[in-house]
Amino acid sequence: MRHSMTTLITLLATAVVTVSSALPATAQTKVYITRDADGNPVFSDRKSAGSETHVVQELPSMPAFNVPQPERPSEESDDEPVTPAYTSLSIISPADGTTLPIGVNGDVRISGVLTPALQKKDSIVLLDAGIEIARGSQTSFQLDNLDRGEHRLHMEVRGPDGDVRISSQSITLHVKRASSLAR
Repeated sequence: MRHSMTTLITLLATAVVTVSSALPATAQTKVYITRDADGNPVFSDRKSAGSETHVVQELPSMPAFNVPQPERPSEESDDEPVTPAYTSLSIISPADGTTLPIGVNGDVRISGVLTPALQKKDSIVLLDAGIEIARGSQTSFQLDNLDRGEHRLHMEVRGPDGDVRISSQSITLHVKRASSLAR
């Protein structure tokens, strides 16, 4: 009987240790609250005369977890990485048919939207009547001192080899400028 009692105590002690180690440790912080002359609460970490003790419990949290990294293809592979296809490219400003009045000096910002985002090796080209006038990695271009008249603008995404991956709609922009002939 004595042997079974020792075994029972050992099992109980093991169970207590196992259960207590599985439970999260709770941290508590004491905050002391008093009121000033206007009745506003004043919070402190030091006890003072007439203060009320408030125990702040730690909020439950979950530990971060590691996200497995995707396997990278070996350098010996002849497979080229798959480039996601662009689904849309649109010029959103200025609107089609916009007229820049005299006094603006032909200055305008052309803004577009591309979905999904531009891939690292691709570039965005802004064309006026089929002629490249700007190139970059953003969908916004500042044009200064445009000639008066009509401008047919559209954007294209081009790959490193120059192939067109997607084109936007064309917009017409009219620029009015004072003529030097009318003097």
